[in-house]
Amino acid sequence: MEPLILLAWLFTGLLLLLVVVCIAAGRGAIPVNHLIGIRIPALKRSAAAWRAGHAAGVFPALVALVVGLAFSLLGLVTNGAYWGSIVAFAGGVAWVFIRATRAAKAS
Repeated sequence: MEPLILLAWLFTGLLLLLVVVCIAAGRGAIPVNHLIGIRIPALKRSAAAWRAGHAAGVFPALVALVVGLAFSLLGLVTNGAYWGSIVAFAGGVAWVFIRATRAAKAS
């Protein structure tokens, strides 16, 4: 069961990183680059699309982080709860990509 625990906490940490990157790039602190940020074509079209897409990704990333963290903490009591944080990661990343793409195309 140990790999599941590690994976759940790793994904929770990655969701935290996603929130931080979305906030920073949405504010313009991280410009369009080849290393850090959401690397989808719609966001790389322009600086405005980059900022708009990342700003739109903050809310779903934050919701996924809260849900993932709740399941990871619940996993300390019952091991089956760790699956919830893995699902929160997958769903959260998909939601972020969808919202970011829509916002970038609208900008």
